[in-house]
Amino acid sequence: MKCSYCIVPKTRGIERSRPMEDIVKEAETLAKSGAKEIQLLGQVVNAYGRGEMPSSEGKSPFVQLLEKINKIEGIERVRFVSPHPSFFKEDLIAAYSKLDKVCEYAHLPLQSGSDRILREMNRKYDRAGYLATIDLIREQIPNAGLSSDIIVGFPTETEEDFEQTLDIVRRVRYNNLFMFLYSKRSGTPAAEMDGQILEEVKKERITRLIGEQKRIASELAKECVGKTYEVLCDSRGSMVTGKTQEDRVIVFDSEGSDLYNEWVTVEVTGTKNSKLYGKMIRK
Repeated sequence: MKCSYCIVPKTRGIERSRPMEDIVKEAETLAKSGAKEIQLLGQVVNAYGRGEMPSSEGKSPFVQLLEKINKIEGIERVRFVSPHPSFFKEDLIAAYSKLDKVCEYAHLPLQSGSDRILREMNRKYDRAGYLATIDLIREQIPNAGLSSDIIVGFPTETEEDFEQTLDIVRRVRYNNLFMFLYSKRSGTPAAEMDGQILEEVKKERITRLIGEQKRIASELAKECVGKTYEVLCDSRGSMVTGKTQEDRVIVFDSEGSDLYNEWVTVEVTGTKNSKLYGKMIRK
């Protein structure tokens, strides 16, 4: 998958998939050492095994891998990044409800809400297809946490193109958004395109995007107040953090306990912007 702005395929070469049994063995080793949550990481992680491994019973190699990881004793949560919308198929969405350890969280990079810019980026999907995938995720996983990546100021991006990106952000209402100014990468097609956007225009647009996302994330955070979550504590100290199934981070008082790598039930008691604060109910 060669996006016109990305230098990674040129520096790392063609996509390669590790043997499935090697990944499973590594996960088993991590479980034996005390790991309770693992994250599968790949440049286009949900394209794992494409062209190298067969599908089975309508399941892609990536879904088959998730099924094997889901069976490992000791592993209690599984996450994955970074997928590509083109490979977020129905079998993967169905796996969320069938595999109890796969977290109800999907990072689905958008990059742009404009079909014209997506073609220039060589992203291989359009806004209608992207939104259809979001709708299917929400239909089958109602509580799913959603995040995305967006590039602002790609060559030739007009105000109309940018407004189409804002439109999708408002429609989807992501829990979290990773926003970047486009920057040239020498050796990529995008770096040679006419219509490079002025820096002040890029900065003005991303400021608006950040403001819109802050508003949405703040509203979503307030909806969590009063709810309880099972979190896996990932820090030490007086004030610690834990992450929910939906990839929300909650800050709470450890009450003098070492809670690292422990499951804790936390009630959300307040928010500050998009950040959640809570109190420990039990451990």
